[in-house]
Amino acid sequence: MFQLLMDLPMPLSYYYMEIAWPQSYPYCVWWTWCEFSLNAISLFLMTWISIERHMLIFQPNTMLQKPWKKWMFHFIPIILCFIYTPTLYFVLVVVSPFCTTLWDYNYLNCGPPCYFTTNFLGQFDFIFNVAIPVFIITLANLALLIRIIYQKMSRNQIIRWQRHRKMLLQLWIISSLYMGCWLPVTIVWIVQTTVMPSFMADQMDIILFLIYLIPLFLPIICLSTLPDLVKKIVNSVAKPAWNVVGITNNT
Repeated sequence: MFQLLMDLPMPLSYYYMEIAWPQSYPYCVWWTWCEFSLNAISLFLMTWISIERHMLIFQPNTMLQKPWKKWMFHFIPIILCFIYTPTLYFVLVVVSPFCTTLWDYNYLNCGPPCYFTTNFLGQFDFIFNVAIPVFIITLANLALLIRIIYQKMSRNQIIRWQRHRKMLLQLWIISSLYMGCWLPVTIVWIVQTTVMPSFMADQMDIILFLIYLIPLFLPIICLSTLPDLVKKIVNSVAKPAWNVVGITNNT
């Protein structure tokens, strides 16, 4: 929701006008900080959800048995996801103590911030804030699929799959959306920095556009896995409003 309201209008304006507008230093700083922070928050949240799902299904007592465990394994990681990346990008983009960015209004996000190319921070940012979360999401979902198949084939089934079916379906679809949009960006960047710098350079803008599909399709996917909620929304919208007129007798 935050990305739909705060972030997406800026790239949509750029794609429509083919230039960043308004052309000002504060706007470019705000756009870059906002987009980087929200993208990283969503990635880290999806990463932790992918890990947490294993505990909820296979070791539910680990999280739910005691209140401090619930805080340790649920609330604190989520809070850290919301604090870490906005703080990091505030230092790297807004404060920018290591260099001064010369924004180019002809490029998306007004071009990359200066820390991308001046020191190791650019590689650190992409590896730890993008590549590692994407690969953890991928591996966690593959591991979950393998564990589910193994448990279903096992004769000693101790897990009630009916209880977790809806959650598994919803999170699998959401994880697939993240993997489908972030894996191409990650793979292309790794190839460009290690083997072939010109690899798919002309298609990079199209590949980066995939990231904007996540906040667009995520609400639709969430609603598609909640048919009861969709039915209530449709009924509340389509329900006709009846005007009741009262008749009083004056005597």
